[in-house]
Amino acid sequence: MRAKEFITEQNSLPDRITKPLPATWVIPQLQNQNAYLQYRFAVALAGARAVRNGDIPKMDKESVWGENQLVSGYMNPDIEEDIDFALGEMGLSGKILVTSKDSEETPDTGIDSPIKGFKGYKRK
Repeated sequence: MRAKEFITEQNSLPDRITKPLPATWVIPQLQNQNAYLQYRFAVALAGARAVRNGDIPKMDKESVWGENQLVSGYMNPDIEEDIDFALGEMGLSGKILVTSKDSEETPDTGIDSPIKGFKGYKRK
């Protein structure tokens, strides 16, 4: 017996599956090979009602990160050379810095202590 004789694909689900499942959709444009697109959809779906109610802003169509690999220099500030080398090993090139090179406070961050300093108590 050949596999094609007993392995068949169905174009529709049988009633024993479709009847007990309430409101189940397939979304053809969200293929399971693209985890990033699935993630973005899940975030959009989670906030859909709040966006429609005007409670939160609408999600951008694309993220600044895109579907691209992200490498952070947080633990290794000299990672830039390693990235270039690794890309070269794969026959690839190009990277885009989307943040500042060093960790910096944003202009709206308060850097002054709310506690007034003093030299100490007078000694007796």
